[in-house]
Amino acid sequence: MLTGRVSPHDPDNAPRRAAPAARRACLALVAISALLSPAAAWANAHGPQYTLKIASGETVLPEYDQIASTSGNVQPEKQTVAVSIIRGGTTVYRDVNHGGAWLSQVPQVGDVVTLESPVGTTIGSVVYDGLPTIDPTVCGGSTNFSGANSAGFTIEGFYDSKTLDYNKYGQVTGWHQTAYGEPQVKSLTGTTFGGSFLAPLALGEDVGAVESLKTSLPGEATYTYTSETERPVGACPPPPPPPYKPPPPPVLQGTLLKLGRASIRLLLKSGWSDQVGINQPGTVTQDLYLQNGALPASASRVRHHRHIPPAMLLARGTASAKVAGTVTVTLHLTARGRARLRSAHKLQATLLTSLQSASGAKLSLPRRSLSLHR
Repeated sequence: MLTGRVSPHDPDNAPRRAAPAARRACLALVAISALLSPAAAWANAHGPQYTLKIASGETVLPEYDQIASTSGNVQPEKQTVAVSIIRGGTTVYRDVNHGGAWLSQVPQVGDVVTLESPVGTTIGSVVYDGLPTIDPTVCGGSTNFSGANSAGFTIEGFYDSKTLDYNKYGQVTGWHQTAYGEPQVKSLTGTTFGGSFLAPLALGEDVGAVESLKTSLPGEATYTYTSETERPVGACPPPPPPPYKPPPPPVLQGTLLKLGRASIRLLLKSGWSDQVGINQPGTVTQDLYLQNGALPASASRVRHHRHIPPAMLLARGTASAKVAGTVTVTLHLTARGRARLRSAHKLQATLLTSLQSASGAKLSLPRRSLSLHR
């Protein structure tokens, strides 16, 4: 039989990885020694101490150092103890023994685990939530200690290193602990915890987290529920990719590609069309002004210290580009423009073309002067 070093987290102070029969024998020896020690007298004076513990996970030596178990005990060991795992209202695992009970099974999330002592008297019952858990960033080369826990529980942690023992024939006879350390828990907020180890963790070590909650019972008795998880220290996960940032849109550009022949008759009949190129999705707007005043870009300017009235807007047209390319803009007369052109035979106009991209960028193309004839 293989045994290991006693864990400081075992409430019954028995070898944590012993087989069930050996564990029960160990519990009996502990009970006998407890009856003869001052600690037993102290426990009698202050009422019994009940403990229910769930240990899950694995170690770097799973074939020799198995930790998965559900156990319960009472100090001093004067009465029977029963531990049960209940799933969907049915008891799936149960162990009864004097002073302490032990199961090699671990409950599933949602299972009910009960501790009775003596049998028939429920001391504690808990719905297993699978906590605590250890964050993947608790890894080789890191000092981080963080994860999730049940709200209101006390959190502790540890790491340890183990090595196998061999006899002269090269057979494995056991293992022993070669290193052990505990982290400093610096934060415990709600259902998460955080802290750090004094030295970086190393591959080949085990790391564990332990949460516990102690409850006072009548007669100065206490009931402590403990849940522990342990796993080998693994390689650190790759850092998350940086958040995606779309490339900046290209600089807005455009050009007047084709100016059709404009005439007063055509504008009065159906409007006038031309083509504009734009290098990205956006909107093209064209305004045709009569050359009789200040254009919008210079309407507020003062020339020769006198006010220039704004030019008359004759026609306007817009077109949308869903993709980069060429759009056709058709200008239609305004009411004032139509009234002005009805009696005109010839006039001078200025075409203003402005672009606005889907991202909000704006660009004005060079102005074009047009001579309109009937």
